[in-house]
Amino acid sequence: MKDYLSGENLNKHLNTKFMGRNVVFVEKVDSTNNYAKNNDLSNGSLVTCEEQTTGRGRLGRRWESQKGMCMSVVLIPEIELSQISKITQVCAAAVAKALDELHIISQIKWPNDIFLNGKKICGILTEMKTEMNKNPYVVVGIGMNINNDNFPDEIKDVASSLYMEAGIIFEKSLVAAKILNNFEILYNEFIKGNFKESLDICREKSYVIGKNINLIENNLVRKATAVDISSEGELVVITENGTTEKIISGEVSVRLNT
Repeated sequence: MKDYLSGENLNKHLNTKFMGRNVVFVEKVDSTNNYAKNNDLSNGSLVTCEEQTTGRGRLGRRWESQKGMCMSVVLIPEIELSQISKITQVCAAAVAKALDELHIISQIKWPNDIFLNGKKICGILTEMKTEMNKNPYVVVGIGMNINNDNFPDEIKDVASSLYMEAGIIFEKSLVAAKILNNFEILYNEFIKGNFKESLDICREKSYVIGKNINLIENNLVRKATAVDISSEGELVVITENGTTEKIISGEVSVRLNT
């Protein structure tokens, strides 16, 4: 049986109570995030596909889905809007924990990318829509390169896959289920006010803390050193002139200064 991210395949590995228990599988879609945003789905619903034609990353970057995993989780949390952006880091921590269970040691490039051996294998995109007198409708998209065996020349030096780094074929539904299992645990803690558990993982697994980085905002590049992640999930940096700043996710792009 083909390794679709269907409810039947996922259920073999899921330990969750609500995440991934309602699966909407579409063969081909522009973006699983768009599908989830354009349809009123229940809390914990999962949109998956075999092919995503216009996948996007944070700040509108394209993401290719060939031989990868595309899925979007719908969440309807009872929290303040100002807390929504933290869900990205909760998810990143869950992905890292899931990979640990697969004996894959990954790192998190603040706030939403997962790296393996210095190359990107996964990106997370959190989007939201709001309506009067309703809890926010949040969509967390996860795109991971799993069994990809090659990449176009323009990204082959910066992108990789689980297969290319570990040398084995992975069952996509198993990887997805492990992510959801860990995501539900960390998300439930976050909703109860415990962001620290996810934050500790993001710090421990950080790909940028202690490294020289470029801060890119409106085509302006500034050099800095990443030193920590704050209790609110901001990236703490020391700039070239010695000042300490807290960078808010979504406003500034962070790249390693190589």
